[in-house]
Amino acid sequence: MNEEEESWKESALPVIITMESDYFTPQGEFRVDKAGSPTLLNCLMYKMSYYRFGEMQLDFRTPPGFDRTRNAEIGNKDIKFKHLEEAFTSEHWLVRIYKVKAPDNRETLDHKPRVTNIFPKQKYLSKKTTKRKRGYIKNKLVFKKGKKISKKTV
Repeated sequence: MNEEEESWKESALPVIITMESDYFTPQGEFRVDKAGSPTLLNCLMYKMSYYRFGEMQLDFRTPPGFDRTRNAEIGNKDIKFKHLEEAFTSEHWLVRIYKVKAPDNRETLDHKPRVTNIFPKQKYLSKKTTKRKRGYIKNKLVFKKGKKISKKTV
């Protein structure tokens, strides 16, 4: 190995590979309650699906955050987003749209408008000659206009 390959390997970030089996419990079940896989309870898809769902109590007999489809109380109720905010949620929570928040940790830079033309704006002048323009037919026959010969003069 040369020095470039060694320095690249040292500076490379660790690669984390997530397998589908990581989202299941050790027993092979897909659970969204407290017994669910830590990978699932921490993934962005789960958090975006169940955001503010822990505040909802649909029935007085069920606890807040009860998923009637899976017949279980969700495992992670206190979901907070640092970089996302909820923009829209449909009536039955089937469609959820999120907006990325503006970054707070970056300074805003006041940019001057970018100058693309140093010279004042002028009409574009094509450098192509009449024979090199698009649609020009090479070896086009040129007709010479003249007088029409009438039958009486013949």
